[in-house]
Amino acid sequence: MAQILALGDCNTLGTGELKGKAYADLFAKSIEKSIKNCVFTMSTTREMHYFFQDFMADDTEIILLQYGLVDSWKTFVYAPYVLYYPDNKIRKIARKIVKKYKKITRLIGLNHIFGTSNVVPLKEYEKNIESLIVEVQNRVVLLVETVPNLDTSRNSEIIRYNQIMQQLANKYDYVYCVEVYNDFVDNANLYQDETHLNIIGYELVAKKIESVYRKITNEIK
Repeated sequence: MAQILALGDCNTLGTGELKGKAYADLFAKSIEKSIKNCVFTMSTTREMHYFFQDFMADDTEIILLQYGLVDSWKTFVYAPYVLYYPDNKIRKIARKIVKKYKKITRLIGLNHIFGTSNVVPLKEYEKNIESLIVEVQNRVVLLVETVPNLDTSRNSEIIRYNQIMQQLANKYDYVYCVEVYNDFVDNANLYQDETHLNIIGYELVAKKIESVYRKITNEIK
């Protein structure tokens, strides 16, 4: 099994030609450790628990975690949620139905009438991450901030979810927050599109993670 367990969403995975070449893989290469990149496009902290149960191992030394992009997304308050992992044919069909349902609610104005809510409410998000943290004591946990979206209307929610990572890092002495949000503000040249990073963006995040990790290992010595 791998020494690093990476848990996250599309920016942890990498998209298109950068799939498997994102910051998690670059970080693992820089410190010469093996990695299991357990990520899935559209993943939230709800899927995180299943990935963790399936791939956490005795020889895992570092848990690298980045969630918030999808968790913080605002959608119709009564929209059901269908897990992306573990996946099956029924869930795939259900997600297509839900996607059409949410599109209809937007078109007919139900979002404005009944309101919207985060895909994963903030309190649940915090609970999900903290439950994992408690379970992996004596390992290094690196919580990577979600970068801002070029659709700036999303960023106030992303900031709120990043603040939870800061709070958890302050609460546990083996948990560290890797602060990358501010590095990407007004830096569209680091993105492939509104949401996904390019190789320059990934290299920047990987270097920030490595810097935090090197500091940790020096303190331990």
